[in-house]
Amino acid sequence: MNETITQICDFLHAINLPFSLTSIENETFLPGVNLNQGALQIDIDKLKYAGDILHEAGHIAVCEPIYRAQLQGDVYKNGLRNGRQKQAMHGEEIAAIAWSVAAVKRLNLPMKTIFHDDGYKGASHSLINAFDNGGIFGQPLLDVWEMTSSEHGFPIMKKWIREHRWIHELPTT
Repeated sequence: MNETITQICDFLHAINLPFSLTSIENETFLPGVNLNQGALQIDIDKLKYAGDILHEAGHIAVCEPIYRAQLQGDVYKNGLRNGRQKQAMHGEEIAAIAWSVAAVKRLNLPMKTIFHDDGYKGASHSLINAFDNGGIFGQPLLDVWEMTSSEHGFPIMKKWIREHRWIHELPTT
């Protein structure tokens, strides 16, 4: 295992994000990483980019806790089959991107770790520019879910794993 992968795995262990180093036989959305019942599987031999670990870990971290165990394979295909709302899943996608940015900043890794040339359908450079220049992309959701706070400033995280569902409770009278 290279140093970056070891550093990422140590981080995932420290924040209690479930993962295992294992052989993955099925085809996966990203080479060498798979979501299996809310846990991340990492196949070091098939992994193409270390940053893909952080992006997929971000999906687990920002998912509503009641749906986390349903995370399986391709988040979108399988999530829609399990009754997840498309809007919630798109919000979680951008939050997972922001989460992975906070993680690379915490680990002092280059942004290219997650925004490599083969990722994000050619938009990696634009995403790096957006985050490096104070653009807002997913951070407000992390704030609403009380994972970060506007008072401390992104990318500082208060919690690395979402603990509750964001709903407004109606006052009882």
